[in-house]
Amino acid sequence: MTILNLQDALADEIGRVLKGIGTKNVSGENVDGVNVYKQDLPIVQSDEEDETKFFPYAIIRLYDGRTEDDDSPWTVTADIHLGVHDADLDNQGHQHVATMIQRIANRFAEEPLLDHKYRAQQDMEWALQDENTHPYFFGGIRIKFSVPKIGRRG
Repeated sequence: MTILNLQDALADEIGRVLKGIGTKNVSGENVDGVNVYKQDLPIVQSDEEDETKFFPYAIIRLYDGRTEDDDSPWTVTADIHLGVHDADLDNQGHQHVATMIQRIANRFAEEPLLDHKYRAQQDMEWALQDENTHPYFFGGIRIKFSVPKIGRRG
């Protein structure tokens, strides 16, 4: 078991949790759920490509990890970055992001176990953007997970 297994499981779960949240992409088409990426958005490889095609998104980024002693599990910090596009002039795109954050927080507050191996700690943090970036809106949630580790020999 590696921290990458945690990232894979968390990416799958976030995709499920955010299914049913309706937003629009940059082309104005209705979108159900979000595109889920691990660690970063895909790299734009040509001038014809545009990063806006990745919206709406959730990026599952592993931030750091630590362990106290031989008997303690890893504590791994995962940041879930959220981004949506909302061209409506009412400037309410932050509501989509806030709803996503609330769904994720509720999921791990109600049932902290992920994939029968990883346990979410209850000291979650979240934030919304602090500047107007219309028509793009951003936010995120930080969750720490207890992750089993291999014990020491001898």
